[in-house]
Amino acid sequence: MSFVNERLALENHFKEYWKDTPIAWENIAFEKPNDSAWVRLNILNGSSNYRAINGLKRHLGLIVVQVFVPKDTGTSKAREYADTVSQIFDSKKFSDVVCDVASIETIGTGDVWHQINVTIPYWRDE
Repeated sequence: MSFVNERLALENHFKEYWKDTPIAWENIAFEKPNDSAWVRLNILNGSSNYRAINGLKRHLGLIVVQVFVPKDTGTSKAREYADTVSQIFDSKKFSDVVCDVASIETIGTGDVWHQINVTIPYWRDE
């Protein structure tokens, strides 16, 4: 599986199961909603190494989904969205991609948005 196909697999998997809000994709124009939640999917490639056991290459990465809800609306909805993101990726295997356990991190509240990030480590062998 190439890096291009890896990205397509991750994006398609998220698109298939995420129905709650608009999704901002990397390097694609996106108009943020004025008063409703939205998410941004980021795929961060990590290191690649040969596996001594079978000679395969292992590629590591992180899926980071940034969840944005309007400021001054509490954290419940953001955490509900984080739970949904976790269910989509947590411990799932698809298209040669294996996802690990999801974790969340509260980033905080800015001028307009409150943000929580959901991070899921993943790997694939080649």
